[in-house]
Amino acid sequence: MAAEVSIIIVNYNTGVLLYNCLKSIREHVGLDYEVIVADNHSGDDSVTRCAQFWSDDRFRLISIGENLGFSRANNIAASGATGKIFHFLNPDTELAAGMTRDYITALRNPENVYVNPLMNSDGSLENDRMPVPVLKNIILWNKDRGKARYWYKGASVIISGYNFRKIGGWCEDYFLFSEDLDLFYEIWEHGIPIKELPAVIYHLGGGSTRAVSSVDREIMVQKSLRLFFRKHYSTLQYVLCKLYYLLHNLVRHPSAVPLYLKAWLGSLR
Repeated sequence: MAAEVSIIIVNYNTGVLLYNCLKSIREHVGLDYEVIVADNHSGDDSVTRCAQFWSDDRFRLISIGENLGFSRANNIAASGATGKIFHFLNPDTELAAGMTRDYITALRNPENVYVNPLMNSDGSLENDRMPVPVLKNIILWNKDRGKARYWYKGASVIISGYNFRKIGGWCEDYFLFSEDLDLFYEIWEHGIPIKELPAVIYHLGGGSTRAVSSVDREIMVQKSLRLFFRKHYSTLQYVLCKLYYLLHNLVRHPSAVPLYLKAWLGSLR
């Protein structure tokens, strides 16, 4: 039987975070839903910790025999989803009160894509709009944000099954990082409105990349960002973008410049 909402989670070695995420769904979602967890061949106990959920018909585990990356695993899970809307959710998140109302909003207005505010463990909020990092768009963002294209973190994205298929799903060219930037780029290209919902989602962090050093993580980010530019723009646009942000950090965040340069140079190897 089809669900109202399909909550899709990609897991890879997230430990107890996955259990807490599933527990929060069961506690706070008050309509017909299904949860599909695509496990990217985890080597920890994150899946076995959740044994009680796999006996619940609303929760389904897809065990993938290798680590296929975030985008491909999401697409595999989505291919078997029955919900009218899909909620792509990171395993290092927890839902809270108010999420059911947001799902109802999305079900009543499926023409939009939706995001929620993310609350960090220190109580700060994230998931503000970020400009699509092309120099022309960044300049427009600084002059008139209402006319600029923007994107959000992919830790929580709600989209109808129809719109998800319309944009071609998650781009599988990306293994990790920039796949959310690419997703929102395609959303813009297809003229789909993006709306913000009020319910806070707790974003605890420390998911699949918690064991990766900050430098290695940033190198991975830069490699994925270059892929985005090769796909949609050009190497010249990528260099112009990086030079802009280098100057921006020199003025606004000088302490971040050494890591920025080290990661940028490291990504070119």
